[in-house]
Amino acid sequence: MLPGLKSMLNYHPLFVHFPIAFWFEALLFEALAIWRANDEWHRTAVRLLYLGTLAAFVTAFTGWLAESSVEPNPVIQHVFELHESLMLIATSFATALCIYCFAARDRFTTAKRRMLLLGLVVLAAVTIIGTDRGAQMVYQYAQSVNGPNAPK
Repeated sequence: MLPGLKSMLNYHPLFVHFPIAFWFEALLFEALAIWRANDEWHRTAVRLLYLGTLAAFVTAFTGWLAESSVEPNPVIQHVFELHESLMLIATSFATALCIYCFAARDRFTTAKRRMLLLGLVVLAAVTIIGTDRGAQMVYQYAQSVNGPNAPK
């Protein structure tokens, strides 16, 4: 019924987009919240950060399950290790931002919001570099994909 899903070598690609999307939307909403001094947009940004971080834990788990499908080639392994490290750093940093938001939830001053925005910018930068290495594994080294002659 779902031939694309059936042909997947692992489920990691199903989950990778969620933390990325939630974290970047959190950045957008927090920037808008500061610009417009809007508390509701700030709360939305924090909720998106929470959702992205939860999704990142699921994504990291599926990534660990997919690790065995990466070829043992040293060049590919180096790219994989860089991707894994950067995304675990991003997930850890996002977790720290979640703790910061939870601790300051009733006392979010303008200065604290700006610190959150700075943290979200750093999170976005690490995420961009980490996801680029994941894309490099798939598109440059054809990892975790079925080739054109793969069994159906």
